[in-house]
Amino acid sequence: MNRHQQGPVADVLPVLSVHNLSVTYGDDATPTIVDCTFDVFPGECVLVTGPSGSGKSTLAMALAGIIPRSIEAEVSGEMIWQSSLQQPGKIGYVFQDPDAQFCMLTVADEIAFGLENLQISREEMPAKTEASLRRVDLDVAPSDHHANFSGGMKQKLAIASALAMDCEFLILDEPTANLDPLATRQIFEQIVALRRMGRTLLIVEHKYSPLLPFVDKVLRVDADGRVTSLRPGELSRTLGRPSTNGETAVEIGKNHLAIAWGAEMGALAMPRPAGESAGEPLLAVADATLCYGDKTIWSGVSFTLHKGEFVAIVGPNGAGKSSLLEVMGGLLPVTSGEVRLWDTPVGRVREATRYQTIAYGFQNPEYQFLFERVADEMAGRVVGDDVPPKVLAQLAEFGLENHATASPYALSQGQKRRLAVGVMLRDDHDLFLFDEPTYGQDKASEETILCRLQQLQAAGKTVVTITHDMALVKRYATRVLVLAEGQLLFDGTVKDLYAREDILQRAHLLDDVRPLHVGVKEDGALVRQSAAATARPVRVERNDEMHPRDRKAAARSPLAAIHPGVKLLTLVYIAVFTLFTNSFRELAVMWVVTLVVTFGLGWCNPWLALKRLSVVLAMYVIYLWTFAANAATPPGYHYENVLWFHLSFYGLWQGLIIALRTFSTVVLAYAFVETTDGTDFVVSLSQSFHLPPKLAYGVMAGTGFLQRVNHELRTFRMARRVRGRQGWWVTRPVSYALPMLSQSIRLSERLATAMEARGFYGKPENHWNGRTYFRRIPFRLWDFLFAGLCAVVVIGVFIAVSSR
Repeated sequence: MNRHQQGPVADVLPVLSVHNLSVTYGDDATPTIVDCTFDVFPGECVLVTGPSGSGKSTLAMALAGIIPRSIEAEVSGEMIWQSSLQQPGKIGYVFQDPDAQFCMLTVADEIAFGLENLQISREEMPAKTEASLRRVDLDVAPSDHHANFSGGMKQKLAIASALAMDCEFLILDEPTANLDPLATRQIFEQIVALRRMGRTLLIVEHKYSPLLPFVDKVLRVDADGRVTSLRPGELSRTLGRPSTNGETAVEIGKNHLAIAWGAEMGALAMPRPAGESAGEPLLAVADATLCYGDKTIWSGVSFTLHKGEFVAIVGPNGAGKSSLLEVMGGLLPVTSGEVRLWDTPVGRVREATRYQTIAYGFQNPEYQFLFERVADEMAGRVVGDDVPPKVLAQLAEFGLENHATASPYALSQGQKRRLAVGVMLRDDHDLFLFDEPTYGQDKASEETILCRLQQLQAAGKTVVTITHDMALVKRYATRVLVLAEGQLLFDGTVKDLYAREDILQRAHLLDDVRPLHVGVKEDGALVRQSAAATARPVRVERNDEMHPRDRKAAARSPLAAIHPGVKLLTLVYIAVFTLFTNSFRELAVMWVVTLVVTFGLGWCNPWLALKRLSVVLAMYVIYLWTFAANAATPPGYHYENVLWFHLSFYGLWQGLIIALRTFSTVVLAYAFVETTDGTDFVVSLSQSFHLPPKLAYGVMAGTGFLQRVNHELRTFRMARRVRGRQGWWVTRPVSYALPMLSQSIRLSERLATAMEARGFYGKPENHWNGRTYFRRIPFRLWDFLFAGLCAVVVIGVFIAVSSR
């Protein structure tokens, strides 16, 4: 019996009852969610839909308890959870952003994190990990780093982590927002499989048509935050769309189900074909190859863009589409080949001229924001309290007029995207490059953006957009570039692309237009009959997100084998003794110890260490000069007055001693980072030293940004180049400091929220023995021998040298 056909049984109690719920953030004058009431029954599949920015994610996080427990907000009304859902881990949550929901670095650690909070024994964890991965059809190794996964693989891992905890109520917040058609289909299949298993589901989704036959209830959130409960059929009528338009056909059998998405995807007018009345050449890519380290992302890519084209770049997650867009924008140099703008190598075009011609929209709009208010961002300057009518009109076009004084970072993901697009369209350019401009948008907002892009094309501008929305491609694109398997598989019209079934299948573009038969085993694992649907997911490997090869060598060193806590304490007391040296003789001995530990026992690469610490060295050179030129000189020491400087050998000598003392601590810290697994370190703080887990894992939340600092800095630098705000190289460290700090805080907050969604609160958070540990970091004899030997050597040598 389908619940949405028969209705809930009278004697079945809801797992969640919501009465007059309202949610208000901070100092907002109006609540985001207003006075909503509804019930969720066991086994129901509930769809949450509504305009972008209406508060769908806020509602989902409130139902999960993340608001107000982790995210501060004023909540009124009543939410009554079934007693079983009040236990940690029984409400699973999959976030919209694939990168914002992971707590650990590897697949095994990620899944084990939730199990640890449930105090599952270590011996049971491998089997549960394997079962949850099999259930979501994710073929990866437990030791794999998820940073190298495509978006679809990350979402599957997030679902697997929730299922491993045996969650009874699973909330998915736009899980397919940025996935290719194949990955989207696979996630939808997983949702249907979970429904067949009797799981209670709540799904926030804009692309909901394929799910409607399997939905029991719809919660529509209006623009003012009011929630209306509908039946699936009522949603189609509410939106003015017939419920049988060929978009979705369903067949439910005893052992399988079939989902068919309409092959024609509606009667869409085919745009002007590429090459027909095409304008003059604008940008050419010739035999280009891009590599990250020794990994080739794509090679042999060649094409020419003309004025007046609307070009769509499509392909599977992780194919290198964003990197290709960065190459086209002159933000990333190709490894070989050439990119020419107006028949001039793009790298030789002055940046001011280049970005008067090119506008660029990043996949993450937060990188592009320069101002603290939405109105200032749209205006490109600080406008004060009286927002000019022109700016308000620009904001109104993108539905942001009521957020003029808000922070851009406080907007929803869809609103951030619309603001970034609006800022791009404010100025005149010849080439507009967009990375997923319709990501996270409802139909109305999507139409607003696409109509503006179509107007640009009609005005003779060239529009290039990365997208996974094949309906968008059919309706708007004059030309399609298909990037997959490390090469440009196709360059031509939409009509010609859909005549190439082999290309559609290889590029993961086929599964939004072909029926797919799915079988579900008793354990929830999927059985497919479609070869395309079981294509192995793409992994992405970027050099700024991977462990460098030399670090792997350092990890095999004797120093890497030391218990992280013991190693830290040992290096700290070596640093303390060094800081208390009073002569060059003592300092020289301590530096010998430092170098032996770092390079002799740590096997760190000296040249790489010099490169990575070059910025710190430069700061010490400046410090040394300042000391030599300004230090007060005692009587009897010679000095020279040069201009306004007071140069003395005494100041140089003292500055050198202080610089060498403190720089040795930097070298020891470098040795610790290079030879220590971050997860081992965090786990050891609680497991071995009984530090409360919230403090130990707080270290991970606070320092997790360091793992991405190169990537974040690179992207910030590119975003400011595009907007002409890179500044003089001397002032860049200062201008980047605030946004980098803000980004680190946001990432830390997201990590803390993701941890709580995995049951990291209450006893697991506050007591070291309130959770189990997948990794065991025991003390060993070698740890104490190392610490003792270092102590004896340092103290003995220090006494011997000091007594002379």
